[in-house]
Amino acid sequence: MESNGAPQSVPTPDAMVEGARELFSGMIDSVGELSDSVVAQIINGEHDYAESVLAEGVLEGIVHDNLEAILQCLLGINDSLAAPRHAGRVKAEHGIPMASLLHAYRLAGLHLWDAMMAKATTPEHATALLTASSGVWGIIDRYSSAAAETYREVVDERERKDQQSKNVMLLTILEGEFSGDAGRAVRALGLPNQATFVVLAVEMRHSDDDPIPAITDLLRGMGVSSAWAPWKGEYLGLLGSGAGAHPSAAAQALDGTVRSRIGASLPLESLERAPDAVRQALLAMRCIAPTAVGVHLYGAAPIDTMLVAQPAYAAELRDGVLGGLADLDPDDARVLLDTLECFFATDGSTAECGKQLHCHRNTVLHRLGRITEMTGRSVAKPGQAAELFTALRAVRLTGLWATPARAPLRAALRSA
Repeated sequence: MESNGAPQSVPTPDAMVEGARELFSGMIDSVGELSDSVVAQIINGEHDYAESVLAEGVLEGIVHDNLEAILQCLLGINDSLAAPRHAGRVKAEHGIPMASLLHAYRLAGLHLWDAMMAKATTPEHATALLTASSGVWGIIDRYSSAAAETYREVVDERERKDQQSKNVMLLTILEGEFSGDAGRAVRALGLPNQATFVVLAVEMRHSDDDPIPAITDLLRGMGVSSAWAPWKGEYLGLLGSGAGAHPSAAAQALDGTVRSRIGASLPLESLERAPDAVRQALLAMRCIAPTAVGVHLYGAAPIDTMLVAQPAYAAELRDGVLGGLADLDPDDARVLLDTLECFFATDGSTAECGKQLHCHRNTVLHRLGRITEMTGRSVAKPGQAAELFTALRAVRLTGLWATPARAPLRAALRSA
């Protein structure tokens, strides 16, 4: 027979299900027997169900409701996903693993399909079932996906609440307001009970990814446990180590691995001193210039600590000692400050300073002379050199002059 070229009609899913409607309808009455058999298979084949606190009656109800809902969906009388969502929620709440949840759906699907095949005793029923097979397995897949999605939602919400609870507990300890069993609280935070502790303050940079997961992994690799919580725009972490690396050494080992400013407190044996450790960690973090990254241990730079602890005084010192440079072109002022910094870093060697700055030592001397002219202080005099060094550190830690209106004011005073 010759084809007329017209496209062949393809049965829709609804039409395929319609052909097996009598078969599916007849199975509704046997859902109880089907569910009993599936439950037995699940319990015998999955240790997670046999060992869980999930009551067998609850499991029977879940399996019964899902099988019935699948058949009703195949018949076109119920398209609700309430049954699989309930299954996902209950199993997540009872600690059944996700893999076991999905395996139960595979077992139920195979058992349901075997029962359908057994019911398809006529050629017509067998053909109709074969035609509807993709629809049957599509619905089973849809149900297992809905159960898995709800399962993940429940687990995520539980983890979020657990983390919130841990955050509150950690901050209560760090703020010195915890009044319960400290040992139990430390264990709940995943820290060793008998340990040396260190507090870390990590800058929260909104433009970057959350640095805490990477820091946690790095510390864990060094045998150091940690617990973290956001606090007033920063992250605070409590590090504890029993047999692993010393937490201070571990903190210092983070240098160069994370794109944030990190401050570390002095070690503490008792958590009663945690509030002092928080203060130390925050001051240590601020001892790193705002545009820089790295790790700073409290006490490593006492002058810097003093400056960041008194930011208003640091700004006054900066402007009082080096304020004369504010009249200069910013690039010119930056060259003078870099030269001054290099001079101190090379222990006053103009030759070594010139080598590092790629200029002649006479150029270094000329720049230092300009600084003397503009500040009234000479690096050759120890007291004045100390003032220049401290003011330079204030510049690095607080930035250049925050009040550019000072330069016109000085110009106006000179012209008066």
